[in-house]
Amino acid sequence: MKGWCLTVIFLFSCMLAVDGQQMNIDGFARLKRPLWKRSKVTVDKKLAMLDLYTSEKGFQFTADGKTAVEAEEGEGVITLKVPHKTRFVTVKHPDYGQLVWRVPKKYLKKKKHYRATLDAYDPTKAYKVQKQWVVMNIQPENAIVRMDSTVRLLRQPTTTYYLPVGSHTYQVEAPFYEAVTDSFLLTDSAKMVLTVRLQPVYSYLTVKTPWPNMEIWVDGALMGRQEATSMRLSEGNHRLTLFYDEYCYHDAHISLGRAEKKVLELTVRDLKPSPLTKTSRMAVKPLPKEQPAENRQKQQAVAATTTADAGIVKAPVTLKATDEDMEIWVDRELVGNGTWSGMLSQGFHIISTRQNGQESPLSYLWIEDEFPQEVNLAVPQAGYGRLNIVSNVVGAQVFIDDVCIGQTPLITEELPAKHDYRLRIFHKGYGMVTKTVTPKANDLVNVSVKLKKKK
Repeated sequence: MKGWCLTVIFLFSCMLAVDGQQMNIDGFARLKRPLWKRSKVTVDKKLAMLDLYTSEKGFQFTADGKTAVEAEEGEGVITLKVPHKTRFVTVKHPDYGQLVWRVPKKYLKKKKHYRATLDAYDPTKAYKVQKQWVVMNIQPENAIVRMDSTVRLLRQPTTTYYLPVGSHTYQVEAPFYEAVTDSFLLTDSAKMVLTVRLQPVYSYLTVKTPWPNMEIWVDGALMGRQEATSMRLSEGNHRLTLFYDEYCYHDAHISLGRAEKKVLELTVRDLKPSPLTKTSRMAVKPLPKEQPAENRQKQQAVAATTTADAGIVKAPVTLKATDEDMEIWVDRELVGNGTWSGMLSQGFHIISTRQNGQESPLSYLWIEDEFPQEVNLAVPQAGYGRLNIVSNVVGAQVFIDDVCIGQTPLITEELPAKHDYRLRIFHKGYGMVTKTVTPKANDLVNVSVKLKKKK
């Protein structure tokens, strides 16, 4: 009779916990040392050890409803030492309620080490991603990147970071280029793609000669006649050659310093004619063809427009909502319903939608150049989850239910929870990987894929 009473009390407490709980424990397994590794698994001779992986803190634990358990909090994990043969663990939290977790394999044993994942969420609040991907495309390829407090030496033009949401500072530098230092605001809406183009340190050379038709050549390219200023030149030595008729009047190397603007004025005394030889002819290239007057006028008009709007970069942007009656807000101002098209200036812009008294999560749109952008706006959903998809090959195509959603690494937009999705990832030269994934409500599911090269 006493056993039946305890069973009823236990089941009643479980029902109360399930009714109000906002926590869940899954992924239970025992830690074992692989035969091919020398690493050891920490155990206790009298107690059982349980690692609960979670990003939250402030939990209280009780073993079998009577024994308080001390919790050792680490970075993303809580380690419990519970009595031998513990059958269930009670988890309490001031914000997420109470959970009574039944041990899947009868009970926890001493001298054993277990692990599980403790998920906690508040259904009244929208889930926010704590970290996001940043993909940096850098020119030139060989550069040094300082991201916050970390330093990387790049041999490839692309590198990725998985950073906490918020502000970050970076610096990119390379020999013979001007260093770039800037910051960005990383949001949870989508991965950020940064393109950094380092500008070389240029010098300029102006050459003046006494004869109107004298050709001025620098490094084998015609710079002009009689008097001319070069285009941007790099620091170092450059070959200057002067031609008039069938004679070479000057052939020498000119040294330019870093960002130097050198003016070289030659007189008749500096010019000594010598017949063109095979060596001197190698410095001469065919004269560029004269462009039609119409093309020159178009180029002048474009140059005039660029000069007038210098420093002001705007791009045409189209925002599309899923409902014609849905309000579209840009930078906290109502701009239209359903669809909006307009010009947005360079920088970050806050985008959101509103309908029936509800507002979608804020997303951030970055305008870098004048190229058009089109954005499909999302609708707020009560129960949604996200997938954090990463592969060993950067830039692999990602398809969900045969719809391309981007390239790895990426964090997907909101997906209805408790629904199976067919995930396909492939890259040129690698075999395709197919998986079935299920997003969790108000949570982030990590999906790691390893692509193998085709033979």
